[in-house]
Amino acid sequence: MTPNHLRSAAALIEQHGLHAAEGDFVAPDGALDICAALYQAATLELADAFRTDADAAIELIKASPSAMAAIRAVYDTLGYEVTTPDEVDPEAVIDSVSRWAMSAPFPDMQPPTRTEVIGRLVRTADALDQQATPLAA
Repeated sequence: MTPNHLRSAAALIEQHGLHAAEGDFVAPDGALDICAALYQAATLELADAFRTDADAAIELIKASPSAMAAIRAVYDTLGYEVTTPDEVDPEAVIDSVSRWAMSAPFPDMQPPTRTEVIGRLVRTADALDQQATPLAA
């Protein structure tokens, strides 16, 4: 379930740190890129490719419907400065979410902090929970 995956990814980033640099999806110190955290939360595993081969990691992410659903849920909450509402290319969605977590959308802004990334994951999970729960009369 995507809300649980989002919350689990937030916990993984809290525990391991947020990798916010170009290259592999996992930093040498174990910090996770947001998409790696979402993949691990959705699949309960993290292949070595996430540490050594970004292209292979992207293929693993694309092959996981639950990981892609979680990444898409985050993508859909990001603003126009980093997304295109009708984007269908999975690689573009993955790239946009990863870039959002590591860079500022405009030169005069700062990239999101680890706390802000975790907050986005939790708020997205909360919003999905609210959508799934019908209001009582």
